[in-house]
Amino acid sequence: MIRHSATWIDPAYRQGRNIPPTLEAVGVVVPAHNQADTVAQCILSIFAANSHTGWRNSLWIVVVADACRDRTAKIARAAVGAFGEVLEVAVQSRGTARLIGAGAVWEHFYHKPRHAVLLANADADTRVPREWIDIMRGRHIPLCG
Repeated sequence: MIRHSATWIDPAYRQGRNIPPTLEAVGVVVPAHNQADTVAQCILSIFAANSHTGWRNSLWIVVVADACRDRTAKIARAAVGAFGEVLEVAVQSRGTARLIGAGAVWEHFYHKPRHAVLLANADADTRVPREWIDIMRGRHIPLCG
């Protein structure tokens, strides 16, 4: 295997035999700071992207509400429902919020091998395109660990 900054590339992939690993789950981290006006639309766009794939494996969304003074956490909880969780933190750092969210995704999918989980990020003020998960699955290079 060839290692590149916390990712690995299988030699078979490099040799043109594009053999992707088996993907069983998608975890999406959404860091948010006072984004009550946009977080629900972001979450709904993730659901729409998952539906568009026709893929029926596990989806888990973790919204990390970082030092929010508005209704971001409450709105996010209503939007994710049973398909995720909302963590309220006060780290005041988008990068740290992403790391906390990634930890929650890995904890949720503890029973699945890491190479079988696609971990993605979406900013709370964006709407992901319908093809987003398909695009991410096509680029999926599992993390070592």
